[in-house]
Amino acid sequence: MSRVPPAGKEIIILPAPRCRRSKKILAYLQERGLPFRQVALDSPEGQELAARYDFRASPGILVDGVSVNPYDLLIMPACRVNAARASQIFGE
Repeated sequence: MSRVPPAGKEIIILPAPRCRRSKKILAYLQERGLPFRQVALDSPEGQELAARYDFRASPGILVDGVSVNPYDLLIMPACRVNAARASQIFGE
């Protein structure tokens, strides 16, 4: 994506196939026009990042090289993005 991330943040999302949490977080970023790089979790690069950052849930999320737990962004069990928390993390 060509737009400069808010506050200079680099956002990388590693979605897993058919993962509801992944779809919700990707939709949130896309709806707000926030730039991010998507790396398939099951790709070689995704597997290397997952091992390096010890992801325990999908999607894997990196913001400026720091791993973010997807459950910190979601309201469960409804699996809705907590907009206030996401705004803090993604720097909207």
